[in-house]
Amino acid sequence: MESQVPDKVVEAVTDVAPEGVRQQLREFFTTDLGHLVQIVLSVLLVVLLMVLIRNIAAHFLRRLEKRLRAQGNTSAALVGFCGHLLMGVIYICGAVSVLGVLSSTIGAVQDILNKLLAAGGIITVVAGLASQEALGSMVSGIMILVFKPFTLGDVVRYVDNDISGVVEEITVHHTTIRTWENKRVIVPNSKMNSAIIENADYADSKVCVFLDIGITYESDIERAKDLLSAEIEKHPSFFDYRTVDDRMNGAPPVVVRVVELADSAVVLRAWLWARDNGTAAVMKSDLLQSVKGAYDRAGIDIAYPHLVVVNK
Repeated sequence: MESQVPDKVVEAVTDVAPEGVRQQLREFFTTDLGHLVQIVLSVLLVVLLMVLIRNIAAHFLRRLEKRLRAQGNTSAALVGFCGHLLMGVIYICGAVSVLGVLSSTIGAVQDILNKLLAAGGIITVVAGLASQEALGSMVSGIMILVFKPFTLGDVVRYVDNDISGVVEEITVHHTTIRTWENKRVIVPNSKMNSAIIENADYADSKVCVFLDIGITYESDIERAKDLLSAEIEKHPSFFDYRTVDDRMNGAPPVVVRVVELADSAVVLRAWLWARDNGTAAVMKSDLLQSVKGAYDRAGIDIAYPHLVVVNK
């Protein structure tokens, strides 16, 4: 049985040729070699059409996802997820179209497809077992997008494996986390959906980190606390977390307390508040340096272990 697609390809080729060439082309396409050329042209036409549709869809979705990310819209993750699903649908449709062309022009392919359809029950069971994990990850990806325990750009920590970083991509199968070393960790959605995830940006991006400083027992504790608080307040990234009521009740901008009387030091702890996790990390690093300088100028010693050797 002749395929309609190859016939249309033949018509398209012969219509643009002169009359003499048209007759030669018609005769050529009736031969076995010509029939093979028809099949190849038909398959190429389907593949080119599939690639064109895929490129147009991918370009549009990438631009939409980029725009939503720039706006801070959490729907960017949904657009990226749907884009991967759409690419899969396009590939499946292209493969089915190619098989349709081949089955209508090559009898052997038709026989193979008929046998595959006859064994469809067995194939379905085998495919179901083989794709169980993949389907689980797909369903988990949908649940992540619906309930949004995290989204693109969130700073998360995968507690089970102590992996920290920024969520960079959520696909049909996996979630990509960019670590602080600029490496990518690929975690299946089934794992991300069932694991304990620490999200620094969930509901509120503000973060509090501890800054611990150990001073010697001979140092002035109150003076050390005042200097530590003053250095924190001077930092440009300092975030005043106090409410209006806290200010009216005289709550200090920075809380500094003695948290431990260690073997070699009196440990002071300051509560550092910042607008986000990245700012807090930079702020803590800056303060370690500035507090060291302030203590040196004030004559306050930062404690460190001493070894006393007694000769007998």
